Amino acid sequence: MIRLGKLEIKNVGPFEEQEFDFHFDKEKDHPDIHIFTGANGTGKTTILQSLANVLNPNAKRHLINNFYKRFQVQDNEVKVLIFIKKKNQFLGVIKSTYDHEDTLMPMQYRVIKKLKDHSLNKEFTENVFFDTKLAITHQTFKFAAFGYSGYRLINSTVIKNTEESNYNPLHLALEFDKKTEENNNISNWIMNRYSKAAIEETHGNKELADKYRSALNCLMESIETLTNGEFTFTIKTNPLQVVTKYHGNEIEFDVLPDGLRSILSWMGDLLMRLDQIPWENNEIPVNEQDIILFLDEIEVHLHPKWQYRILPLTKAIFPNAQIFITTHSPFILNSIDDAKIYQLETEKGISKLKKVSLSNTGDSYQYIYEEILGVTKRFGVETENDLKRFNEIDSEIVQGNFEREAEFKEVIASLADEGKEVTSLISSKLFRLKRVVGKDYLPA
Repeated sequence: MIRLGKLEIKNVGPFEEQEFDFHFDKEKDHPDIHIFTGANGTGKTTILQSLANVLNPNAKRHLINNFYKRFQVQDNEVKVLIFIKKKNQFLGVIKSTYDHEDTLMPMQYRVIKKLKDHSLNKEFTENVFFDTKLAITHQTFKFAAFGYSGYRLINSTVIKNTEESNYNPLHLALEFDKKTEENNNISNWIMNRYSKAAIEETHGNKELADKYRSALNCLMESIETLTNGEFTFTIKTNPLQVVTKYHGNEIEFDVLPDGLRSILSWMGDLLMRLDQIPWENNEIPVNEQDIILFLDEIEVHLHPKWQYRILPLTKAIFPNAQIFITTHSPFILNSIDDAKIYQLETEKGISKLKKVSLSNTGDSYQYIYEEILGVTKRFGVETENDLKRFNEIDSEIVQGNFEREAEFKEVIASLADEGKEVTSLISSKLFRLKRVVGKDYLPA
């Protein structure tokens, strides 16, 4: 398996110079998932796009995702180095540099470590950098990489025909926000595979029919698992169109919940591409091929209960994927065990790696909010402000200062209207205050 082992990033986005080590202390029993979290502006997306950029075979790869705009202009050179491993065997290092004075100039892009083992060197160059000038149907692949943003949404489209086109499944594979026409290919692919499976089944070729349905079944089963069976697929023939059913009612893609549209968009696109890549070993199911997956805030449209399910579901569907993901969601952070969490922070506009830890499904959401996401507030802004005043005056009264007692009573009355949790929180302190000063401030 091709795996990313390390990233060294210099003068890209908010980073001056930072290293990320993707190795695990134990080689087994880890999901090979890498989660980047931090406040807005700490460079989470920059990390994903840096990794995706050096795996992109396109000569003008720096234009994909507008990556060149992340380069700092005060330095003439930007370096992105990635170590790539096959199991425990070192394959090589990729180096990308960029001259900021010419935004259209292709980056230097080369393997900078000479490999003694010629066979490994050949495997590295052939499988990481495929020939973009040669038709994809004339090549075979052991590995592929893909990038997606959670802001993608699938749209309804009328299927024009069910014939295979010259579609290249690796075209724009590492562009996080795919073009509209790329997105609309999903419906055509679903219809095409359904039709071919049905034809082969009528000819008695059940094995081939099952193969055509394999990737489709992955997509359908994933949606069914995520939604507890509330959503299913169906095909209309006049006109040809793929729609979903929600409790028996037909719903076009345009009016599905945005969370489902987002998942269908990136997961459907991924399975479609995997299904159409000419794999070297085509006996391996397409969803079990060797891939690297970059996912940028895929939770943006998802309800918390779907956020909690999406990462374990993704790993279950793509068991041989190395996954790099950015998130602000505590429900993703504690949804799987032993993923590597990289906490980012900024100081004077410069982003740094603060801490690396392993995810734990035993960590509470409150713990994740405070210890990983750095959120210590439990209530809304007004309630937090009232609690701050309450604690300030409480301390003054304990010390015998009653100057703000009237304000204290007003704050207590306000907090008493904020619900049982807040009332319970202040009541314990008011009981203590009664014992200390002999006054009862408890609300009626």
